[in-house]
Amino acid sequence: MSSSDFFLSKRRHWPVRDRRGQVSSVPGGFTLVELLVVIAIIGILVALLLPAIQAAREAARRTRCQNNLRQIGVGLHNYHDTHGVFPPGYVAGHPADSGSSWCRNRGPGSPSDSNGQFAPWTVLVLPFLEEEALYHEFDFNVRFVANNIQMMAPNRDVVVPLSVYQCPSDADLSMNPLYPSYLGVQGGGTSPDCQNTGCTPSNPRAFYVSGLLFAGSRMGLRDALDGTSNVFLVAESRYAGAAWGASGKQDSCAYTRILAGAQDQINLYQGRGVHSTRGFSSYHPGGCHVLMADGSIHFLPETIDLTTYQQLAQRRSGLPLGGFRP
Repeated sequence: MSSSDFFLSKRRHWPVRDRRGQVSSVPGGFTLVELLVVIAIIGILVALLLPAIQAAREAARRTRCQNNLRQIGVGLHNYHDTHGVFPPGYVAGHPADSGSSWCRNRGPGSPSDSNGQFAPWTVLVLPFLEEEALYHEFDFNVRFVANNIQMMAPNRDVVVPLSVYQCPSDADLSMNPLYPSYLGVQGGGTSPDCQNTGCTPSNPRAFYVSGLLFAGSRMGLRDALDGTSNVFLVAESRYAGAAWGASGKQDSCAYTRILAGAQDQINLYQGRGVHSTRGFSSYHPGGCHVLMADGSIHFLPETIDLTTYQQLAQRRSGLPLGGFRP
């Protein structure tokens, strides 16, 4: 006897009459207790399966995020092969020198800097990401700035969502699909290299010139003196605040939109705002992805030693990394 036959043999049968008046019996329906047991079993199975499904989906999203960074890395290296250097963090007329009065007193992209905040690296690398047609639609004679989220005319009508700049786990894209999930690494340390005096002390913006991508930079692989496998190039950010084509924010307290520095711990700030210039973050549990100068992709845990993390953002810290190898 099969299990189903045994189960049916134990169920109650109810007498019924057919059309000829003969009496026969048919099995009765499920009892309330049986239904509740079945529902409870289904609920337990669903509760067990959901975390596994969510984990599988997040693993797939992380793989897609890694592929985005890998594609960006190939684009940046192809740019380097063509021009001999990586693109600037954004085009700026002033030399990026932390000892200059411009860096100390005004900072990159301040309103008084008439030569700052032109095309950012995310636009300059487009021809090497198979987006050459989009690249030629931009007007490179105007500033690539955004007062708030929206870029200023005329380039605001050119920027469209690009999947290569979008991490599939990035919840901020639901607010604006033009946000970038990845920022260039302008350097790092315990305090910024440059200072914008228009910003309040309670909300300092971080301007670094110790990395490979910063205002007016012209850095190449030869400048990564700590070793290309030990220097950040691009990293994830939970919130950039403007479209991926914007170089910076232009007002009394200007700051970069497409660049950040490794100053504060990964995922330290859960909210959104100006602190995004001082660190990197992601919606992946436990850390964020980084693209190294050699093109490799690594997932950095948010528990990484802060000093080591800051040194990895610098092209020539000259300091030991404490045995860390990404």
